[in-house]
Amino acid sequence: AKVSPADKAPDSGNFDPNSMPELTPDLAPIKDGLLEIVAALMSAAVTGAEKRMLIEGEKGVTVLLKKLSRNQVSSEIAGQVANMVKALQAKDYASATAVQAALVNHDWHDHKDWLKGIKFINQLAAKKLAT
Repeated sequence: AKVSPADKAPDSGNFDPNSMPELTPDLAPIKDGLLEIVAALMSAAVTGAEKRMLIEGEKGVTVLLKKLSRNQVSSEIAGQVANMVKALQAKDYASATAVQAALVNHDWHDHKDWLKGIKFINQLAAKKLAT
């Protein structure tokens, strides 16, 4: 059942990697990359504060993927997110953080529902996955 943007409910952030929305092939690497990073963070030893950050990060990923699947994110922003994911996968945390900061500076008003969580994913990845 497709929901039109006019009557959609607020995006919930219940993270379930097995029930993520399908994305077009050009956007699939964003989903695959983010799920891979979240899985790596889940298996990294994390403190209570880091677990809370990860939960917020998971919500951000979920909302972002739902919005991407509904064409509610411009192709320009999706491209920036794709670059950020590639940087995270390459352990280039400075570049990933620069992209995320630029998105916050330019697109916070429209996308704060997922940008906050993505910021936490970046911070945790830089702290936990940099090896």
